Amino acid sequence: MTLRKAAKQWLYGRCPGFAGSFPYFGTRIYFPKGSRSFEAACEQGVFEADNVRMLQGLVRPDTWFFDVGTNIGLMSVPVLQHVPQARVLSFEPSPNVLVSLQRTIRESPHAGHWTLVPTAVGRTIGRVPFSLASRENSCFDGILNTGRAPIVRQAEVELTTVDIEWKRLGSPEVSAIKCDVEGGELDVLQGARECLYAARPFVLTEWNAQNLKAYDVPVCALFSFAQELDFHVFALPHIIEVRAERDLKLHMLQTESFLLAP
Repeated sequence: MTLRKAAKQWLYGRCPGFAGSFPYFGTRIYFPKGSRSFEAACEQGVFEADNVRMLQGLVRPDTWFFDVGTNIGLMSVPVLQHVPQARVLSFEPSPNVLVSLQRTIRESPHAGHWTLVPTAVGRTIGRVPFSLASRENSCFDGILNTGRAPIVRQAEVELTTVDIEWKRLGSPEVSAIKCDVEGGELDVLQGARECLYAARPFVLTEWNAQNLKAYDVPVCALFSFAQELDFHVFALPHIIEVRAERDLKLHMLQTESFLLAP
């Protein structure tokens, strides 16, 4: 890590009077103490920069961007800064980060275009147990325990679907969806069928073999789902089209970021 990045990590991560928030794309982002997401942003400069650039290019003015699994907001904020005429709907249920995210949204210059739905997302509605890692490992929180971080407690959270929330907004135009929910991505997509059929948004999704195993989801399910809805699958960051289930498995050896394109 460069001296500048290390200084940023110390100032905003541990220095009294400054720790707990940091400036990012024109917004002050709040985070729980020791957050791995914050530390990754310091180390990378821009958190998951390739995915950020992809979303900034896909989200169009006067449309919605749905950020499913927002965590502390490191994808929502760059999109709002780059496309201020867009609107963002963030989904985040984790008690580990909700207070921080709510403050970020409340104090953001884009607060009027940024809405939070503090629930988990799946294929049905109801209440579900939610597995919580320590606050610093909140990026691994999810409905099921994937084993990627030790789980310290369980909470019960509300569960909604993309389709329900999309209809509550009046079924608006949605240009892009980001989905990163630690293994529950297929459930999210299944619960977004009407939105995907009608709005035809691009979908940037995590697809991680270890996470999927916890949900008993075969890795080929993404390719099958995309074919069913007439979407193409691309492996990121190099935007290589996935034309067969075999190709998907091979790409997953190098990346966990995939794009569904209408």
